[in-house]
Amino acid sequence: MSIKAEASKLIKNHLKELNASAEILGGVFITGQDGAVAVIGVEGKKKKVIFLTSFVTDNVNKLLDAQIEVQDLLEEDGIEAISEHDYNIALEEL
Repeated sequence: MSIKAEASKLIKNHLKELNASAEILGGVFITGQDGAVAVIGVEGKKKKVIFLTSFVTDNVNKLLDAQIEVQDLLEEDGIEAISEHDYNIALEEL
């Protein structure tokens, strides 16, 4: 399964959670984690991995491309990606 197909399915399955975190934080944080793409939000006042794709690659550039692809898919559903810095600030303000 391609990263786009997998991410589309994960976004659909976690849309309610993604929207809730985006409303609270102003977006979600997307990062690479152990060769996969992680989408991070919040639950209560704690950091929460909303979903993690299957392994993508150990190649940093290819993983970054996959993160951008996930970001584009999220934005199609109106969910903004925020930087780690903005995510941490939003989390501290809860």
